[in-house]
Amino acid sequence: MENKTPVSRGKVIRSFILRTLLYSLILLGLIYLYEYCGLGSTGFIYNEF
Repeated sequence: MENKTPVSRGKVIRSFILRTLLYSLILLGLIYLYEYCGLGSTGFIYNEF
């Protein structure tokens, strides 16, 4: 028999907020790296043909 302690509501909310912030930072970092690399600013490769 296992004794499961109930998870407090504050702990669940804190976990949700921290995960949301972490994933948002990762997403913003990836967007920044994409813009920094300049992949969106290059011209179409077949424009000269």
